[in-house]
Amino acid sequence: MEVEIQDEKHTGRVAAIYGDEVSANAARQKLINNGLSPAVISIVKPDDSAISRKIEPESHGIAKTIVKSHGWLGLIGMIVGIVIATFLVSSGPEMTQSSPMFTYLVFIFFGLVFGMMLAGAISIRPDHDPLITKTVEASHEQNWTVVVQTDEHDEIDLIKKLLEDSAISMSETF
Repeated sequence: MEVEIQDEKHTGRVAAIYGDEVSANAARQKLINNGLSPAVISIVKPDDSAISRKIEPESHGIAKTIVKSHGWLGLIGMIVGIVIATFLVSSGPEMTQSSPMFTYLVFIFFGLVFGMMLAGAISIRPDHDPLITKTVEASHEQNWTVVVQTDEHDEIDLIKKLLEDSAISMSETF
């Protein structure tokens, strides 16, 4: 059984910043001409009101990832807690053997907590912060940003290769 906790279709992003609309549109067209789907390419204009949707368009997938990761990793943490408690109750220190109920409660609780904390670390996606920050700053500085959503490392390399000569700066995440 395979447990899938990521529900986003495209977990990778590449953002390329341009000084004007013409350059951004040219970069978008260059990507399309090289086989990328127009559906995965967004252009963030200066002071764009839809910036969050263009940078992270899969808010529903992100919400599902949060729920699934907390459920699965909390459950796995509880199971690990049960295994550790069983080992300690059967052959551990006298204290754990003399109060097995307390031992189980403590280890199940901490297993659940650590599983949920790990899920939180996965869900908040701190690797996206630099890309989001650069894109928002570029928009406030009256620059244009081409944002491409992808789920393949090869596509990220292709996108970077196609845009690196024309962009003011670039950032990526996967």
